[in-house]
Amino acid sequence: MYVEHLNLKRSFAFCRVWGSHEEHDLHVHDCLEIGVVINNELEYRFNDNTYHGRPGDVFLCRPFEPHWSFARSDRPFECILVLFTPSALRNIPEGNLLLEPFYTVQGVQPFIPASSSYAQEIRQAAVLAMEAQEQGIGVWMTRQYMHFIQILLQVNEFVKESKVADDLNLQHYEIAEVVGYMLNHYKKPLDMETLSWQAGMGRTMFFKEFRRLTGLTPNEFLNRLRIQSAMNSLLVSTGESMIDLAYANGFQSLSTFNKQFKKFTGVSPRDYRKNSK
Repeated sequence: MYVEHLNLKRSFAFCRVWGSHEEHDLHVHDCLEIGVVINNELEYRFNDNTYHGRPGDVFLCRPFEPHWSFARSDRPFECILVLFTPSALRNIPEGNLLLEPFYTVQGVQPFIPASSSYAQEIRQAAVLAMEAQEQGIGVWMTRQYMHFIQILLQVNEFVKESKVADDLNLQHYEIAEVVGYMLNHYKKPLDMETLSWQAGMGRTMFFKEFRRLTGLTPNEFLNRLRIQSAMNSLLVSTGESMIDLAYANGFQSLSTFNKQFKKFTGVSPRDYRKNSK
């Protein structure tokens, strides 16, 4: 498995891709991804789960989640990918709620079938966003952003309906509330004792239930949010010092920032900035 660094020039992007049948490894990347199958079929693998995708199907990929796609040898697939970072929703009212589906594992399926109205709305929005870019339609980036928000709203509605069907218990709901809070306040100092109190649990139970819902400990989750934000900052800001970037993204020391950044990306923040130019 390898880490793929996707250097987005903006906090969100639409791109049209074609898949092949060539063998390749599971990989992870640092941004969030929505894949919409446009033509032909594919296999989409998340960790140990494999899904068979057909035109109109939608796949949701969490940041740093191992995944892989594979086409039939005689029919390469076509997809539209929506790639984005949490900063894309920084100034949107309740934007943190639109991010929650990408940071939970319990009760959230990574696959939205083409037969659902949500997938149909997502496909239409993705196609219109891609066409606006390819045809150079006036203010196409603004149009894309409008379609991007519409896609996330449809994902959110699908997840809410799925959670009702799966009858998420109260503990999951309380942890999801904490996840939303962390998405909205990750740049500030956060105390785990306070977060467990907000969830109405003791520290041990809080850590257990948090990991069950998100697949991560609260501290791992918080560090990943901060690293994602820092990666975006390194791409758009070339003059800010590393220590200022560390503090601006929630880290209390430069050494912790460097250690966590390299742990999740494989390179130092300085090398990441240099390689992104």
